[in-house]
Amino acid sequence: MSQQINLLVQEQRGPLLSALRSLIGLGAILLVYLAYTAYAWIGSVQLGDTVEQSNVQLAAEKATLKDLEQKLGARPKLTDLLAQIDALRTPTEESRQIIDLLQTGGGSSRDGYSGHMTALARISEDGVWLTGISIANAGRTVRLEGRSLRADSVMRYAQRLNEQFSAYGAQFTALELTPSSDQATASREGGPAPALSSVAFKLF
Repeated sequence: MSQQINLLVQEQRGPLLSALRSLIGLGAILLVYLAYTAYAWIGSVQLGDTVEQSNVQLAAEKATLKDLEQKLGARPKLTDLLAQIDALRTPTEESRQIIDLLQTGGGSSRDGYSGHMTALARISEDGVWLTGISIANAGRTVRLEGRSLRADSVMRYAQRLNEQFSAYGAQFTALELTPSSDQATASREGGPAPALSSVAFKLF
């Protein structure tokens, strides 16, 4: 028994199969290339967005830094602040001392110098009037200025002042008498002093 094989058909199928396989391989390569190209494109788009966001953030940070630099530049220098503090220290200290004196009554009572003023109001002498009052050193230094019709009235007035002000630690130990302008003129001209004249005095 014999078998016949058609060799012509097998030879025709071989090149066709090879061509088909080549096409399949090229298609696979093309698909891989297209996939890689799409992936690269998506990556470049994402990278572009990231770069843009980074640029925006960098610009914002630069603006913030510039604003801080301007604020720091507008602030006064440390040396200027120290100079201002030194300039304010003395008035502040003086104000504090004044407040302390007012709160403690100048070292005597919480009424301050009201006791001195009350004592002055109670002491009177005919023909004597005050034109100026100065109280210092926590009430222990009192200076009075005034006028009087007679010099002896000032002496009596000073004696009464010392009696009253000893309670405050103040004493009047000096007296200055200055004739009025009318008296001085009459004295220079050798004439009699005017009947109604006055002397200026200072007690301290």
